[in-house]
Amino acid sequence: MKRFIAKYPVLTLAVLVLSIQFAIVLITKSLMPEGKRLHEAPEAHMVFRFRVFWPLVFAVLLTWYLEGKAGLYKLFGAYRVWRVPGRWYAFSISWKFLFCYLGWAIADLAGWLPWPGAAQPMFTEGANGERMHIINLLFGMPFIIGIALVEETTWMKYCATRLQDKYSAFVSCFITGIIWGLWYLPMLLLGEGVPDGIPWYMFLLSMVGLALLLGWVYNMTHSGLILLLMQLVSNIAFYIMPALPMAHNGDASWVKVFVWVEIAIAAFVVIRYGPKNMGLGPRPTWTDPKIPDWKPGRMETTDQLATA
Repeated sequence: MKRFIAKYPVLTLAVLVLSIQFAIVLITKSLMPEGKRLHEAPEAHMVFRFRVFWPLVFAVLLTWYLEGKAGLYKLFGAYRVWRVPGRWYAFSISWKFLFCYLGWAIADLAGWLPWPGAAQPMFTEGANGERMHIINLLFGMPFIIGIALVEETTWMKYCATRLQDKYSAFVSCFITGIIWGLWYLPMLLLGEGVPDGIPWYMFLLSMVGLALLLGWVYNMTHSGLILLLMQLVSNIAFYIMPALPMAHNGDASWVKVFVWVEIAIAAFVVIRYGPKNMGLGPRPTWTDPKIPDWKPGRMETTDQLATA
């Protein structure tokens, strides 16, 4: 068993996590009364909550099983890499806003879609007394931070860097994006846990684009902290910008524009930096992670690689 997992660590994780995810969504669906939403079915909602942290749980358990503490240092070590050029921090906290505004400006100038505005009314209650968007954002912040940690550690650190041991950066990130998208897909089909109205194929395409962009940034900086910031911004941005179908009476056109911009920029990155490394130097892999060799309680650190 250990030999099989060591040979196919990403496949093992994907099978375990996707199996549990599909099972949870199917059980949730069976518990939801016809015509009701998740928040109207307490039992279904309770089961649905269990879906969130399984990817990280299995990433940690499998890493511990295969490599013990040394593997865990490797899994989380990139979060200690913070000395990177300031432009990467600027990009990490602005990228999704920039992509949306760029796409919407092009669509508006071309006469395809009207400019939807830079932000939703964050401090205005809904017509039926719905909470202000800012309140929803603040209430959602613990979950946003938690899911960002789960996703970056599981998909980009555990999966992408392991795959980069065997495959090019492009192939590794593409496979990671597909697995990541499949993890969300049952929630999308259920209409819970992800925004309503986004076509499943566009959502899957968006996850592939996201994985490619994150892979490029990680290969350029070797910083898990930068990736965590990018994911936090990714989860926060659509609370603020009027991109989702619910802001346009179910019309998904504006979020589709964002996806196409995301894919176009990801394609440019692959072409510009090359599919092999998607960066300026050798790509970080699981066996050669290019992160500080650190252990708990050790005060001194080695130089941190952050080539940009």
